Amino acid sequence: MSFYPEKINSICCAPRRTGTAVGENAAGTQATFVCGSALRFSLRIENGIVEEARFRTNGCGFLIAAAETACQLISGKTLTKLDGLNGFSDLLTEKLDEFPESRKHCRRLVIDALQSAFRDFRSRQLEEFSGETALICTCFGVSEETIESAVRNGSCATVEEVSELCRAGSGCGSCQPLIQEIIDGYDILGT
Repeated sequence: MSFYPEKINSICCAPRRTGTAVGENAAGTQATFVCGSALRFSLRIENGIVEEARFRTNGCGFLIAAAETACQLISGKTLTKLDGLNGFSDLLTEKLDEFPESRKHCRRLVIDALQSAFRDFRSRQLEEFSGETALICTCFGVSEETIESAVRNGSCATVEEVSELCRAGSGCGSCQPLIQEIIDGYDILGT
C-alpha cells in the first residue's frame, strides 16, 4: 500500500525528466511557504517550440508528479499552443486526478514556476536585441533571424504560420507587413 494515490505514486517513484535541459535558455524557480518546497524548471525552447523540459524539486510526491506531468505536457508544444498556461491547472487535474485540499498548492507551484520560466525566456530573448539583431515583433520579442529561420527551414510559408510558431504578428499586427516581406524574399530567391 502506498502513501500516495496510484497515479501520483507511479509517476513520483520513477520521474524521467529531472535535471537540467541541455542548452537551457529558460529557467523558472518558485517556492511555497505552505510546505517549504521549491521547484525549478529548466527549458530549451527553439523556434517557439519547447524542445526539452526538466525540473528539480525538494518536494513531495504530489509536486514531483505534477512537475513531471507538466514537463511531459509542454514538451514538443509551441509557445502559442500553451496559451500562457491558461487552463493548465485543469489539464494537470485531468491527468493526475484531483489533488487533496492539503496538496493543491503543489499544482499552483508548478504553474507559477513554469510561468517564471517563460518570463525568463522572454527576458533573455529581449536581451539579445542590443542592436546586433533586428527586432521584428516587439510585442513578443521575435527577431528577424527567428522568422527567417522558420521560413528557411520550410515550416512557415504564411504570416499566420509564423504567428502560430513564434507569435510574431499575433499581437498588435504592425509587424505583419515585415513578416510578409521576409516570406516574399525567400520566395523570390527560391531558397
